Amino acid sequence: MILDICPLFINGSQKNMPLDFTKKIDEVEEISIADFQEKYFKPQIPVKIKNFLKDSPAFNKWDIEFFKNTMGDTKVGVFDNGENVLDRPNNIATEQMSLSGYLDLITAGPTNKRLFLFDLLKANKALKKDIIFPKHVKKAIPFTLFAFFGGKGAYTRLHRDADNSNVFLTEFYGEKRVVLFNPAYDNLLYRYPYTVHSGIDIDNPDYEKHPGLNFVKGEHTYLKKGETLFIPAKYWHYITYLSPGIGFSFRSLGGFWNTFSGLFHVAIVYHFDMLMRKMFGKKWFGFKTKKALKRANKEIAKIKV
Repeated sequence: MILDICPLFINGSQKNMPLDFTKKIDEVEEISIADFQEKYFKPQIPVKIKNFLKDSPAFNKWDIEFFKNTMGDTKVGVFDNGENVLDRPNNIATEQMSLSGYLDLITAGPTNKRLFLFDLLKANKALKKDIIFPKHVKKAIPFTLFAFFGGKGAYTRLHRDADNSNVFLTEFYGEKRVVLFNPAYDNLLYRYPYTVHSGIDIDNPDYEKHPGLNFVKGEHTYLKKGETLFIPAKYWHYITYLSPGIGFSFRSLGGFWNTFSGLFHVAIVYHFDMLMRKMFGKKWFGFKTKKALKRANKEIAKIKV
């Protein structure tokens, strides 16, 4: 079921305008465990919590200089938004460099190079003592703390997380804009089959090529130091770095079916897609693109009935 259906395109007037994500995500300074569970976690509604990790030592320690001093020599995989980005899996880095060299790069000026899903605790187990996980998080996935570093102007393409977990994204340095879309818009966002991402540019969409976007509405927020965004399972997100930034996410299980389907995607579907991509290259991507268009047109037809 699509939420809040409201076609945006009227006589071509919306051409080249951004998608509608003007709605602001709920935000609170602090929230009790009971209120969080009742108002946001159980109904799966996004919320920004401004002081979620205030009791963690990391809150006042983790910044550019801290990581240079403690992990500067660590080799990291760096991602960009260059050639073939639309058909490139999220876990294949385009180059390797030292963490110190990467941090110098993002503080020197705008760049589209990012660290994505960098397993911080695997790289430095000693950092675990700096994080106190809030008791709000039920069924937390242990021993995972993924890092996201980026330079000003970098962005992550529109996607949802493959494992279908709930995500708590905290900004430790800098500022970013986060745009979310409800999972109900899966087909109208032209998700490529066998993947969890889309090629849509939400700031400069092509409504003629992707008419399903006329029926999509999102919501947004800005994350600054110390603020945490709860992203429910399967929510689409598009993130833009407004300055050099460092963010981290920890995760919790998204319910039985979400967890099962997420594991199935990671263990089976992802590898099938990679095999077909290797065997058929651009033809496979072309097939997925056509299928995404077909799914969207079918959804549009349902709406117009």
